[in-house]
Amino acid sequence: MLKKYLGKIKLGLFFILSVVNSYAMSIGPIYFNQRIDGSGGYQEYEIDNPSFSTKRYKIQVTPENNNKELKKKMEKWVEVYPKVLTVPPKSTGKVKVLIKSPPNTKPGEYSFVLAPTPITIPTLENKNGDSKLATIGIQAPLHFSMALNGYVGNLGDIYKDVKIEKLKSNDGLKVKMTNNMKREVALDILVTDNKTRYRDLLRIKAGKTVEKTYKNGKKLEIKEAPTGLEIKTLY
Repeated sequence: MLKKYLGKIKLGLFFILSVVNSYAMSIGPIYFNQRIDGSGGYQEYEIDNPSFSTKRYKIQVTPENNNKELKKKMEKWVEVYPKVLTVPPKSTGKVKVLIKSPPNTKPGEYSFVLAPTPITIPTLENKNGDSKLATIGIQAPLHFSMALNGYVGNLGDIYKDVKIEKLKSNDGLKVKMTNNMKREVALDILVTDNKTRYRDLLRIKAGKTVEKTYKNGKKLEIKEAPTGLEIKTLY
């Protein structure tokens, strides 16, 4: 009875690991946060395929807007290359995204959705080397998406309108960050402690405040992603 039960557990674990291997992926960076007026904003995204099988994606960037008329106009702002991306096993593919608004676009923040949609890839499974027994194996697609923000016009001064305060803490560096700009801000934070250095990326929406404690933190270097502008250093 116990052997039969353990056998079911092993089979279940094998199925879970197979699913994870089939669908595991990562995409980055997780932000856009650039001006899209003038010459437009440009960002490259990497899609990692850690599995043992080739993955293929249809790449789309679509506006995230309830206004159908505005959404239809915004769809013309986006250029994506390639539109279909094939990523071999244990490899990384690159997607280039350019978003450019037309002249006289109203100042403000505009949201888009980056949606790499998996495309099924037919594969031949030959049993016992007999071509007559060859079958088609197709993996079911897994859909996912990521929200991006671009903006038109000057919606604030990151040096004046992003407030970063050091708070009292006995457990490292505690920081209060307030975004008073009229757009989302992405903060690239390099944390230094006694032993290591590591990064943290925070997206803070307009008008919002975030408090974070970095355990054993001794120094924080805070920049804006993706511009690399240094905002503040805390000790």
